[in-house]
This record gives sequence, C-alpha cells and structure tokens, in this order.
Amino acid sequence: MKFAVRSWALLALSLGVLAACVPQSNPNNNQPDVTLSASQTYFPSQTGVQWTYLPQDVAPNDPPYRLTVLGPAPFGDQIAVKYRFAGRGVQKDYYRQITTAGVRLLGYEDTVSTAVTRFNPPMLEYPPQAQIVAGARWGGTTAVESTIYPPNARPQVIYKETIEYSYRILGKEKVRVRAGEFEVFRVQFEARGSGGATDSREVWFVPGIGEIRTKEGFVLAARNFG
Repeated sequence: MKFAVRSWALLALSLGVLAACVPQSNPNNNQPDVTLSASQTYFPSQTGVQWTYLPQDVAPNDPPYRLTVLGPAPFGDQIAVKYRFAGRGVQKDYYRQITTAGVRLLGYEDTVSTAVTRFNPPMLEYPPQAQIVAGARWGGTTAVESTIYPPNARPQVIYKETIEYSYRILGKEKVRVRAGEFEVFRVQFEARGSGGATDSREVWFVPGIGEIRTKEGFVLAARNFG
C-alpha cells in the first residue's frame, strides 16, 4: 500500500500539466479565441485560455481532456493562477505562480478524491524563458503533502514525503501531432522520493504555447489562442 501511495504521489508531482495546442480556433469547443498580452507569451496565463488534449493513439472523436485558465485564485495564504484540467471523470485544479523567475507549482486540488496536494517550497516547473535552451537543467527539493477532506469528517494526511526532482532539456526537434507541426524542446523530467521510488518522463514544450506532449503522454489537439 505504501508503494502504491508513493508511486501515485510521484505521478501527482509529474502532473504539472502545462498546455497543449492547435492552430487557430478549436472546432471541438465553443469558447472564443483569446488574445495574449506580450507578458503572457512565454507561459499563457490569461483567464479563458484553453488547451485540448487527447491520449496518443486514440480516435480523434474520443472524449478529450481540457486545460483551462480560470484566473487568479487563493491557494492557502497565497494568490496564484488557477488552471483546471478536466475530462473523462477527472477534474484537478492546479495553482501556479508565473513571474520573471519562472513557473512555480504551489499544488493542486483533486475534486474526485477531495485531496489537496501541496509542494513546499513550490516546484519549479519552468525557469525564466531565457534559460529554455538545449542542455539547460533545473530542479530542486520539495516536501509533498496530500490531505483528504472528506465530507463531515476530519481532514486526513494520506501522503507525506520529500522529493528531489530535476528537468533537463535534451534538445530541440520538429514533431507532428493532431494540432500540427511544432519545433519543440524535449524536456526530461525525473523525480526520486525519500522512500526510494523514482519516476521519469518526457515532455515536449514550446514557449508561448505550452506542452505539446504532457508528462502523462497526452498530445495537443487544439487551443483557443493565437
């Protein structure tokens, strides 16, 4: 059971689901296109921005997952930008702070399990844009704690561990997904928990768009911003 929880938490840590993409408007969603300001071109954070993802190797008409920017919101005693990842019975709200120092994940809430996961200090998902180059590395150590808030019952901590994580940009190459062809940065993510469990995944990232391929293997199918 401990191993299962630990593995789940490492996966949870890797769910720093950024974004997806498709050219121009999204035929699968009625939301209007969103125009980004100059300060939002690295990591889109404007309210209403939305990405649509599908798992690799599924039919185009399969139910999608959507990542939507809901806007500024409190998380604990801090203000962050709230991103909602939803679809196929899943709903998770991620809280990120986006500054000139990079993109930091404070934590997330899982609506289905009522669990809230916090990273202390916040996890550095992406460094400043100028550091997004082949060979770049970043990472750190964070204490991860997940707490369940069941209805009419006391909160219960279900997972607590210190995790070391690292990112490394392997290189840059062109890829083609449902959303089109992109020149992506291939980013290797690795994590190791204090209990010994490890996780390793690859992400495809494009500044100004987000993740073309997420840590979970989802690929971009559409986006509602230019």
